[in-house]
Amino acid sequence: MANQYKVSINRSPQPLAVKALSCLPLSQVSRRELNEVLRCLKALYRPWPSCLATSILALLGMVSPGWAQKAVTGAPQTAASLDAIQPLSTNAQDLGFLELEFPPQSVNSPEPGLADTAHLTVDQKFGQFAGTDWRVIAEAGTAAENAAVKPTDAEPATAPLRAENDSVSPPSEDPNAGLRIPPAFGEGLPIEQVFVYLRTLTGDPAQDEALQQQIADTFGMRAGGNFSPLFADQGLNQVQRLPFVDSAEYRLYESNRPGTVMLALLVTLQPEQPETTPPAQPPTGMAVSGRLADFPTLYQSDRSLVKITLNGGLGIFSDSNPWFGNADDFVSGSYQPTGTVTWGEFYLEPGLAGITRLGDWPLYVYGAGSYTLSGTVQPDIFRTDDRFYGAVEDLYGGVLVAAPGSPLAFNLSAGRQIFQLNQGFLFSQFSGSANALNRGASYSNPRTAYDMTVLANLRWGDFRLQGFFLEPDELPLADTGTQYLGTSLTYNNNEGLEAALSYITVPQSNRAYLLPNGERFTREGLQVINPRVRQSTLFGVPGLWAEAEYAYEFSTQRRMAAQGGYIWLGYTAEEVSWQPSISYRFAGFSGDDPNTGTYERFDPLQAGGLSDWLQGISLGKVYNNSNSFSHRVTLGAQPSQNLSVSLDYYYRFADELNNLGSNPALSSLNSRYIGQEFLLTTRYFLSQNFMLQGVGAIALPGSVIREAVDGSAGPWVTLQLSLFMFF
Repeated sequence: MANQYKVSINRSPQPLAVKALSCLPLSQVSRRELNEVLRCLKALYRPWPSCLATSILALLGMVSPGWAQKAVTGAPQTAASLDAIQPLSTNAQDLGFLELEFPPQSVNSPEPGLADTAHLTVDQKFGQFAGTDWRVIAEAGTAAENAAVKPTDAEPATAPLRAENDSVSPPSEDPNAGLRIPPAFGEGLPIEQVFVYLRTLTGDPAQDEALQQQIADTFGMRAGGNFSPLFADQGLNQVQRLPFVDSAEYRLYESNRPGTVMLALLVTLQPEQPETTPPAQPPTGMAVSGRLADFPTLYQSDRSLVKITLNGGLGIFSDSNPWFGNADDFVSGSYQPTGTVTWGEFYLEPGLAGITRLGDWPLYVYGAGSYTLSGTVQPDIFRTDDRFYGAVEDLYGGVLVAAPGSPLAFNLSAGRQIFQLNQGFLFSQFSGSANALNRGASYSNPRTAYDMTVLANLRWGDFRLQGFFLEPDELPLADTGTQYLGTSLTYNNNEGLEAALSYITVPQSNRAYLLPNGERFTREGLQVINPRVRQSTLFGVPGLWAEAEYAYEFSTQRRMAAQGGYIWLGYTAEEVSWQPSISYRFAGFSGDDPNTGTYERFDPLQAGGLSDWLQGISLGKVYNNSNSFSHRVTLGAQPSQNLSVSLDYYYRFADELNNLGSNPALSSLNSRYIGQEFLLTTRYFLSQNFMLQGVGAIALPGSVIREAVDGSAGPWVTLQLSLFMFF
């Protein structure tokens, strides 16, 4: 059996004295390993910030762990030479587990006289801390294995288990390197990977793996599906009721790969395995306790979960030189905004969601309903009047058949709900409903649910077969009566490889395709074949990823051959501070060549999303994803675990000069250069319930736009500041 080395740390209200490394001869600890230990320590101790505002946010729990100075030392010879770190608070809720793992190198035995465990002391005036024994065991391993260990701020360093049925081999990569996001913010996004972490170990690796597998089976969330807060909450509810589980939580992270999320389940085991099955836990929630502190859980038992949902947002938006200074060419009506236009928007979406198990069968019924009230105050770039609008947003129900440990699961739902296919290339969760005209809050985009859906999902291990019927919630003045019917087969091995093949057809639609000879035919009868592939850790390089997607469109009405697709390559330096990233995407969508008898203009269907397929926040308003090519370069960074910053650059040009079917001002082109846009997006999560988002963009019109308005077009500048709420 491999030697084990215990790392002991004493935490008290006084400045922290680090004596952990005395368990190893420091002459055999490299500076890199020491810095890694100190980096983990800073996740637990917050210094008094020099900025009063930061102090207030920290005391309110709105600043996450990790705001701490890093102790600096050079060539240490004794543990006493390590600098102390002053803690911000000894409040019990601020205390977390410290789990360190680093190579023991060639050490054969720990220094004598060390205690097996460390003792945590907490000033009683700050509250109680459950549990005082704190130990972390790092097993000796190969240099390659230990080099792969990458603890992150406030996250456990125990090896994770992939949540799947055919393997219990824990990957070496920590998925919690990304930005942590609220569950409601990630609803509907594809799950790239699911991990299960044990915060405490039994000491028996085989037993730990067996427990991880049982926890993963009970949790039930799998890679390749779309994230559902309701299903995740119910899965967590079941995990927390396992007899050997002391506590558990799940965390959702934005993946380094665009448009996907990582899901981590963190579990603390009971100190001792119970000899008998413990009694069922009593129901909890606001309906039982009458306490507001249980919000948003209304009722929770071993079989059921009912929650209040409450989402909302408000923002200030300002556009300078909208429509490139030529509103009369791009929008209809008497209102022609000029100069700088500033306005406010808001929305509030209260609702209710629940799930319950029927009898002793692995059969669950679930549903949700919500109502959205939105508004625009002051004239925006579309209209001059204030608008306030309210309507039902979500209203759906479904059944789920899923037995713990079984590779087979079936889910069927119907009603008003969001839907996204893959990464949103053809169907985005942000495009199910229109948000223009009298509905208000056009920039905030609060309405996303399709007017009607029927979704069926059959999962078998790493494979998922999906069938869907969709009817978008279009504006009454522009209702085309479009309906979509499709199926998709997806493979995701929870190790970064995903492949999908989809087929979509349009059984009903009045939307017209325009031909150069003046004729037209409708979208009805459109057929789409859509393959996709994604690979993370490309060529075995951590942080390197690539994906590609293609769509071929044809019609049963007349000869049609339209194509669209993209290739996306990116890299994130996961081991570097701020985790800088860069990606490049080339995307193309065919236009119609008037010299052929085949219609070739690509139909983007329901694509969308600010960070996905709205190719420029301003350029995208005048030119959609048809008859165009684009280069996109994205630079990103994560200065802290709550803050992300990205800068996007778009360069767009046309495929064909014939552009019938676009904005009327651009239906016939004299050149191909559409324009460029720089888009800066910053998101700061004040907590897991509030997010502050800032957006700044400048769009530079190309010859296509300038020639359409007699050369008078100037840059379009957009500034936005929004606060979002998630419960």
